[in-house]
Amino acid sequence: MPASAAKKTEDCPTAPPARRTTYAKALHRACVVMGGAAELAQRLDVPEMSLRDWMEGREEPPEAVFLAAVELLLLYLEQPGRAN
Repeated sequence: MPASAAKKTEDCPTAPPARRTTYAKALHRACVVMGGAAELAQRLDVPEMSLRDWMEGREEPPEAVFLAAVELLLLYLEQPGRAN
């Protein structure tokens, strides 16, 4: 894994297995795609600490935030050269 990709993953917390919900997994993946928690929080217009709580499975995100993250993932997958 390139150093830049490793850094992105390090800045995106993962929920422990017992709390690894669809919400947490989607937010984690969107975090990696966006380049880190601060970037995703800014894009979603949410506090970074709340985002980290949601990614760690401590709380469920608001539905609108979850759907916005899913939309980011779908747009990412639609880019030329990305696997579907």
